[in-house]
This record gives sequence, C-alpha cells and structure tokens, in this order.
Amino acid sequence: MGRTALLFFVFLGILKTAHAQVIRDLKPFKTNAQKLDYLSKVCDSLSHAGKVEDERAVARFALKMIKPDDLKNLTRFNFFLAFTYGETGQGDSTIYYYEKSIVYGRKDKNPVEIKKALQRLLFSYVNEKKYSNKANNALKELLAISDTTKDELGKVETFVTISYYYGMNGQYEKQIQYLLKSIEIKKRLIASGQLKDREKVVADLMNLAEMYIETDQVELGLKYSLEARKYIVSYPNYLAHHYKDMADILLIKKNTSLARIYYDSLTAMLTEANQSSVHRNNRMASDLAFTDYYLKKSQVDSAFIYISRANKMAEKWADAYTKPQIDYMTAEVYLAKKDYAKALPLLQASEPVMKDSDPQIYVALLQSLARCYAATGQYKQSFEAYEKYAPLRDSLYMQASKKSIADAEARYQNKEKQQEIELKNIQIDDAKKQRIWLISGLLLLGFSLALLGVIYRNKRKNAQILDLKNKELANAISELEEANRTKAKLFSIISHDLRSPISQVYQFLKLQQLNPKLLNDSQRNELSEKIQTATGSLLETMEDLLLWSKTQMNQFKADIQSVDLYYITDQCLKLLQLNIEAKNIIISNKLQPGTIVKADPYYLQAIVRNLLQNAIKASEESGLIKLEIKNDETNPVFSIENAGHAFSQKDYLSLLAQKENEQGLSGLGLRLVDELSEKTGLKIEFENPVENHTKASLTFQ
Repeated sequence: MGRTALLFFVFLGILKTAHAQVIRDLKPFKTNAQKLDYLSKVCDSLSHAGKVEDERAVARFALKMIKPDDLKNLTRFNFFLAFTYGETGQGDSTIYYYEKSIVYGRKDKNPVEIKKALQRLLFSYVNEKKYSNKANNALKELLAISDTTKDELGKVETFVTISYYYGMNGQYEKQIQYLLKSIEIKKRLIASGQLKDREKVVADLMNLAEMYIETDQVELGLKYSLEARKYIVSYPNYLAHHYKDMADILLIKKNTSLARIYYDSLTAMLTEANQSSVHRNNRMASDLAFTDYYLKKSQVDSAFIYISRANKMAEKWADAYTKPQIDYMTAEVYLAKKDYAKALPLLQASEPVMKDSDPQIYVALLQSLARCYAATGQYKQSFEAYEKYAPLRDSLYMQASKKSIADAEARYQNKEKQQEIELKNIQIDDAKKQRIWLISGLLLLGFSLALLGVIYRNKRKNAQILDLKNKELANAISELEEANRTKAKLFSIISHDLRSPISQVYQFLKLQQLNPKLLNDSQRNELSEKIQTATGSLLETMEDLLLWSKTQMNQFKADIQSVDLYYITDQCLKLLQLNIEAKNIIISNKLQPGTIVKADPYYLQAIVRNLLQNAIKASEESGLIKLEIKNDETNPVFSIENAGHAFSQKDYLSLLAQKENEQGLSGLGLRLVDELSEKTGLKIEFENPVENHTKASLTFQ
C-alpha cells in the first residue's frame, strides 16, 4: 500500500503545494495566444491544488477557443482534460483524451508532450485490462525513447514510468532494474552539480526501499530508506513518508520502542497549520502497520488503540482507497475480540475495494467473512464466502508451489552447471598453459618491436634537433643580413641629412675667404652669427643622429611616444636656416608649442627635415613655405606647402618604383621618408592644391 501511494503522488506531480487560481476577466489579454497561456497556468495551479472539477471546466472552456491549426494548445489542453478524468477514475475518457493529446503532439512534432502523455497513458492502459495490446505498444515506444534520448533527466522520467509499469504487472525484477537505472543517473547528476535539486532522487529510493520491505528483505529496505533520508532537504511530504517507512521496518525487526519514536515524529508533523493529505495518509498507514503488528502478537488491546486512531482520522480524511483498508483492519480487531456483529458490516463494506487489491489480503478477508457469517448464524452466506475463498487459496498455493518447484529446478540446474564448471576449469587450466607459451612469444616479439621503436625514436629525435639547429642558423643569418641593411640605412640617413647643411656652411665660409671685401663689418658679423647658429644646430643634429645610430645598430625599429611636433620643426628649421636665407624664403609656421603627436622622435625629425629640404629646393627665390596642422583628435594631419615645380602623388609613387637612386627631389631623401613613415605608421601624401604648388601631408595615427 505504501509504495503504491507514494508512486501515485510522484507521478501525479504533487511535489510542491500550490494555490489555485481563479479565472479572471480575459479582456486584458490582447491575443488568443496570451489568453490560452494564462488558462494553461490556471490548469497547472488547479491540478496542484487538487481541484479537478475546476480544472476540467477550464480545460473545456479553453478547447472551445482553440483554432483547428493550433496544434500546441490542442495537445496541452487535451492533456489537462485527460488528467482530470484520470483523477476521478473515468478510465475510458482518460484514455480517449490522452490519445487525442498524442495525436496532436505528433502532428506538432513535439516529442516532450508526446512522451509526457505516453507515460500517463501507459498507467491508464494497465488499469483497464482490455487495453493490454495498447499498453504493450506504449511500453515499446517509451523503451525506444529511453534508448535514443540524450536528455538524461528525460531518460530518468521514462525509466521511472517503465519501472512502475513492470511493478503493476508483478514483474518486480524488471521494476527494480529500471528503478536502479533511474537512481544511478540522478545520483550522478546531483554529484556533478547538473541536478541542483537533491530531492529529485528521494521518491525513487523510497519506492525501492518499500519494494524490499514488502518482499521481507528488510535490511535492503532499511539501507535504501536511510539513503533516501540523506537526500531529503526541505520537502515535508518526503520526510513524513520516511518516518512511516522507518516505523514499518522497525516493526518488522520487532524494535517497537524505536518504531514509536518515528511514529511520534510523523504525528508531530500534523498540526492545525499543516494538514497535508500526504501526512495524514502516512499516519493512517502507520496506524494500520502497528495494528497488524499487535494483532500478530495477540495484543488486541494495543491493536485497538492504533486502529481507533486510524478510524478517528478516517472519519474526516480517508479517501476511497484508504477507508476500506481501515475498515478491514478494524474488522480483524473485532474478530480477535470475537465481536462478530461489529466485524461483519466492516468486512462487507471493504470487500469490493479489497477484491482489486493484494490477492493475499483478499483471500484473508474472505476467510474472515466466512467466519463472521458462520458465527452469526448466516450459514448460506458463510458457504458462499468459503466458495470464493477456497479456489483463490488454492490458486495462491499453486503459485507458491510453482515458485518452489522453480526454485528446486534452479537448484538442480545449478548442480549440473557446477559439474560443467569443474570440467571447464580443467580445460581452462590446459588453455592457460598454452596461453603462457603464446604470451611469452608475444612478449619476446613485443620486446623486439619496442627496441626497434626506441631506435627509430632516437633517430627521429636527432633529426628534429638537427632541423632545429638549421632553423636557428637560418634565423641568425637573416638577423645578420638585416643588421647589415640597417647599418647601410643609418649611414644613408646621416650622409643625406648632413650633406646639405654642411655644404651651405662650407660655401659661406669659402665666400668669406675669397671675397672678404664684399662684406662690411656688420654683414660679416651677421653672417658669422648665422654660420655659428647653423653650425651649432648641425652639431646637435649630428650628436642626435650618432646617438640614435648606436641604438639602431642591431635593429631598425621605431619607438613610438608622445612628441612635441613644434620642437621637431623648430630644430629642422634652425638646421636649414642658411639654405632658407640663401633663397630669401619666407617660413609661415602656424604650429604652436605643445602640439603633441604620437611618433618616433628621431624618425619624425628625419622625415620633417627631408620634406623641408625638398620644399626649399623646389621653392623659387623669395618663395613662401607654409607649415600647418589640422588638430583632429583621432588623426592629426601636418602639412608643408610650397610654390614652385609641382610634385604629385603620382610622381612620388613613380619615384619609389624606380630601382636606381637619383639626386635632388626624387633622390634618397624621399625613399627614406617612405620607409621611416611606414615603420611608424604615418601616411605620406602629395597633392597640388593650385597650379605650381606642392603640399606634402603627414597623417598621424
């Protein structure tokens, strides 16, 4: 009785208490889909609250709203309707609506809803014997689902359903097999953290414990009941059922004092604030267990105490399944007291339900009924009860005999098997000797192969080392070549950047030497001061270039940092001052101190210096050179614009494509500008804003 009750609660989803909802006005919901979603939640709530008739009314109301092509809602509301008929014991209607739900689910290609309906439909088929063929087909489909599904939680639900099916058909070995599979998966998922709710495995462990209790394997029952307790966290219904199971186990072990402690714990859970049906049913079941225990010990007064407690609760709380059991056990107490007049009506009232219960209990009830009829002088009725009792008793004896014969045959077959095993052992010993020789040969062969493998591995390792050394040598050669190219570039930069300023200084000094009388004292002093300024600037530039060249001897890489562009242009203008004054060129420098850009300072100085030299060379006498910057926050653009022979972007690209270096505007300077700007991420562009004007733009990143 306990196992059936627990499974009943588990499969009907009574895992958490909920409050029923009342259908409110549907006008706030704009679409039909929103209304149906709301009604679905109402059905779920009513189901948890046990308000079956209200749930049926809501489901029927919803089905009238559903369009023929709305397969999803047709599936779920037919399911709700089937559930309500199942709760009220209307088997044919239950099956009809579950089958409709599955039909719509198949059309909707919804495997989750199909499986859910199949699980419940299987129980309905089993309860209605005429559907045995359909039950077998449903079982096959669920077995196929369990074999193919990758969802382990879904697999567990299917295993529990299949286990319960086998239990209802008396196939306890298969029932235990699938129940253990379910428990194993759930425990693994809980241990790995994939299943957060530890209590998901409790019902399966309790069902397994009760199966062992009912088959008198009390130690296994105790083991799994205690294991179930480890996983109970907060759900009181599970705790109540655990107390009931532990009381049953301890009664079987005849430890009544400890059994009463669990009984008292179960009783304490029933308070005015907590009148859970699960708690009440477990308490009444425990009362029956204590009554049965004391009847077997012929302690009728103690038995009467517990059956009186059960009857007191049954007056208000017993359902159609529990009340006949209490009536039957009450009748047994009255029989023990030889109060046949009180026992008889109770046995008569409980017979219809007990007939469909455990066959052994029904046989005992018929025997008690025959005794009561005889003791009250109703011999005809006593004879009729005995006529029902005798064939059922013989049938039970026959089943027990068949089991005994089967056990004896199994023992005999085991004896024959033992003899065969002994003969096989002799053959195995001979085979072992042959195997030893074979293994020895294989070991020798394996050793030879291993030795060859070691030799091959060593050769391969040496080859890899040699290949690595070759790669390192190639890298060293490549680095050396790059260093040589770097040195060549450095000397090119130094020679190119210093040639023009030194040439100008040299010309002025030569002029002063050859024609000293052409200049008066004021002009000579002014020229001398300019030469001194230019020479000082040249010296600073030489020192910077030599210092930079030392840092670049091994690698030609840029060092990007924040640079004051005004300072760079000012240094370049001072260096080229003599060149500028030689052609009376006017410099319009619109840059201000603190104009910060991101660049390598030495690379940038070389670039600006070369661009200025080219602008001076291209400018005419008394020409104008403009230095400007557009302060865009993301990409500042620095430009040098001069009048004179125009130089375009096309000319620039053509020059870079030439293989041989040339002098002047198209010589080494622009090649250095291109290479240095590329290394620092700068973009050089030449354009002609007006005729005979060249504008060189330098875009910073």
